[in-house]
Amino acid sequence: MQGIIKGDESAIEPNEGLTGVPIPEMLEILRLISRVEPLDVLLERVANTISKQFAMKALTICVQDEETGVFRPRVVRGFPEDQKRAIRDHVYPLERKRDELDDKFRIDDNCYYVRAEGLTHVYSDDVDYISDVAKLSSTRNSSDEWHDLDYIDFVMTDRLGNWIGWIEIDEPENRKMPSRETIAKIQLLSNLTAIAIENSKMYQDAIDAVGESQSYLNLIVHDVGNLVDPLIFYLESMERAQRPQGDKSTQLTKAISLAREARNLVENVRELSNIRASDELPKRHYDLREVLVRCIASTKRDHPSKDVVVGFDCPYTECFVKADDLIFDLFSNILDNSVKYSGDTTAEFDVSIVDGHSAWTVRVEDRGIGIPDDKKGSVFSKFARRPDSHSGSGLGLSVVSLLVDRYKGLVHVKDRIPGDHGKGACFEVALPKDRDEGERPRKT
Repeated sequence: MQGIIKGDESAIEPNEGLTGVPIPEMLEILRLISRVEPLDVLLERVANTISKQFAMKALTICVQDEETGVFRPRVVRGFPEDQKRAIRDHVYPLERKRDELDDKFRIDDNCYYVRAEGLTHVYSDDVDYISDVAKLSSTRNSSDEWHDLDYIDFVMTDRLGNWIGWIEIDEPENRKMPSRETIAKIQLLSNLTAIAIENSKMYQDAIDAVGESQSYLNLIVHDVGNLVDPLIFYLESMERAQRPQGDKSTQLTKAISLAREARNLVENVRELSNIRASDELPKRHYDLREVLVRCIASTKRDHPSKDVVVGFDCPYTECFVKADDLIFDLFSNILDNSVKYSGDTTAEFDVSIVDGHSAWTVRVEDRGIGIPDDKKGSVFSKFARRPDSHSGSGLGLSVVSLLVDRYKGLVHVKDRIPGDHGKGACFEVALPKDRDEGERPRKT
C-alpha cells in the first residue's frame, strides 16, 4: 500500500508533482493573501473552500503556537460538538508529528496520505477523531474505500521551509479516496494558505509593535506631563509670592513660559499619537457654533495671564459637520496659535462661520505678528520653524492639518489685511456640510 493510491484512473504516485493547477477556487485564497485578514478568519475561509468545493465532510487545520512551539487545532469541521471540544484540546509537538508522517506515507513534497494499514502505533487522542470506535478493527471492502483511521495531511511551511501547520482531511463525504485532481487542488490551496498565514502573522506582529510603541509613548507623555505640571505650579507660586523685580522677574517669566511650552509639546504629541491611532473613531454630527463656543472658552482659561478678546459671528441656523471629538482639538490649536503670537498682555481676534454652497468655512482672524509669505506654505508642517522671538515645537498647526484631512476639508492661511502680513493672520478651515437630516440630534 505504500506510495500509491489505487482505486480509480487518477491514481496518485509519489513525487509526481501536484502543483500548478489553476482553478477558480484558488482566486478566493489569493484575495485572502492580498487582504491580510486575521488568522482565524483566514483559516475559516480556507476550511469553507475545502468543505464546499472538494466535498470534504471532516477536516482540521492545525497551526503552530509561536510561544510554545507546539501545534494546535485552530479549525475543526465535521465532527459532533463533544468531539470538536476534545480535538481542540490536543497539542502536537513537532517531533511527534514528524514521526507520524513517515516517508512511506509521502505522496508529494508536503503531502502525506496516512493509511490505516501502514500505522504501527495509534495514540490515545487519535480516538477523538473516530466517530465509531468499533470500526477501528474493520477492513476495507475495496481499495478506494476510506477507513476511519485514514487521513491526509498537507503540511504548510514558511519561506525557510519550517513547518507552520497542516491541513488535515479526516473524512471525504463519499468516504472514497480523493482523486489525483482533488489532491492536487488542495495541495495548491495549502501552499497558498501557508503564504497567507505568514502574511497574517507579520501583519499582527506589526500591529502589536505599533500598540507597544503607542503604550510607551503614552507612558512617556504621562510621566513628562506629571513633571511639567508641578513645575508650572511652583514657578507661578514663586512669582505671586516673591514678586521679583528686574532681571529676576524676566527670568522667572521666561521659565514659566518655557514650562508651559513643554506642557503644550506633551499635549500635541499626545494629540498626534491619538490621531494616528484612532482612524476608526465613529463620526457623528457636530454644530460648529457649539464647538467654537467651547473652544473659545477653553482658550481663555488656558491663557489667564492675557486679556483674550474674541469677536464671534455665526449664522442663526445650525452649522452641522460630520466629525469626532478631535474636532475640538482642531480649533483649539488654531485659537491657541492666535493667542500665542499676539501681544504680551492682550490677544484680540475674530471668529466667524461663513455659509458656502457645500461647506462651512470657519475664519479666525488675529492681530498678531502675522506670517510672512515665504513661511505660509510650510506653517502646517511638523516642526515648522517659529519666529525668532517665540518658542514652541511647531506641532500645533500640524495637528490642525491632520484633522482637516481626516474630515475631508481644506485649510489655508492668508494675511488678515491683504498684502500686509504684519497686521495679523487669517486662518480658514472649510469642512463639508453634513446634509444627512435623518441622523442629526434633535434639540430639546
